[in-house]
Amino acid sequence: MQKLEVGKSYKEGLTRIPEGRIFYLNKDGGIIKIIFDSPLASEIDEINQGEIKIGLLEKEGIIFFFIKFGELPWLEALYHIDFSEPFDLMEPIDENKDYALQIVLIDGMTGIVHALKLTDLPQATSKRLKELIEKQRKTQIRDFDKVLNKIYSKYETDALVEEAETYNL
Repeated sequence: MQKLEVGKSYKEGLTRIPEGRIFYLNKDGGIIKIIFDSPLASEIDEINQGEIKIGLLEKEGIIFFFIKFGELPWLEALYHIDFSEPFDLMEPIDENKDYALQIVLIDGMTGIVHALKLTDLPQATSKRLKELIEKQRKTQIRDFDKVLNKIYSKYETDALVEEAETYNL
């Protein structure tokens, strides 16, 4: 596995990545990749130094993971276990054992990492995330794209955030 470093390529030989957010899980917690085309210095600063808020919402079987850095708008990433590598998410044991969250900001135009952070999710968030994952394990989603389009036809990001459980990091 390649070591990630600020100022270095996210993946050797990869120079163009479509803008977006990707959230995935492993046994220790979550990883969110935020890909901006040519991120502004102010965006990099907010991600590196701004206050972080996160949100979780399950809607029609899809987990919406929201993240906000300082004055930047809320960003969202989708998660469904059917599109994930198999893993066993550890139990949040006590107030000292929560899921980790790795945050990676990548320039989509160059593939260069501009921010790299590691933080812990609050225990309440970790427990809620575990519950939502276990719920997804027991059900399947049919026509994921159709379900997602239906949700997006009714709601914009801010409206979804209003429904989400939000937490300060």
